Amino acid sequence: MIRITYSPADQALAHRIRADLSHQATQSQALLIVLASATALAEPSVQSEIARAQQQGSPILPIVTDDFDLPPALAMLRPLDFRAGYQSDLLLKRANELVGRRRDIRKANRRALMVFAGIAAVMFCLAIAGMSAGLVAFPVAEYNEEATFQAQWIDGLIRETLESVQPRSTADAMNFAATYEAAPTRLLFYVRGTATAMSWQPSP
Repeated sequence: MIRITYSPADQALAHRIRADLSHQATQSQALLIVLASATALAEPSVQSEIARAQQQGSPILPIVTDDFDLPPALAMLRPLDFRAGYQSDLLLKRANELVGRRRDIRKANRRALMVFAGIAAVMFCLAIAGMSAGLVAFPVAEYNEEATFQAQWIDGLIRETLESVQPRSTADAMNFAATYEAAPTRLLFYVRGTATAMSWQPSP
């Protein structure tokens, strides 16, 4: 959608510009036209419109309507100079350029996204095919090494505690249920692992 921001002194020019752009294809695209004058740029509503367009990434077309120095942020946007008179053909050309450039950028971004998505899909399919054919396998040796390291680490932390409750005789095995229930909750899993093959059930 084309928006025009201006001071009341440039209202007639704004209406003329809107009428000339009303039948153009650019009318459905985002574009901010700033009728730049010292009075307009001093108005909070004009400043707000410019800030909004910058935040949204919308193209901005400044049009100079009186003698004053444009702020650097607008001067770098190749403003049109209508101080000597309105030029509709120049306006339409620049508006189409700005809108077309934004449209091309969007198309390029969509193409790039599709390419990346296609590459990701191909890599995923190749990985699945490789695993199915046995060409790609999980690093079992690394998993086993990590599991061994974790077991040794846990064993080093709780070995002394478990040695005191580990069954060493038939009597210890017979009384293991009571030992299990008296053990700290964080050690129950490991204490149970020291049990003999004798059948027992901890009380609920």
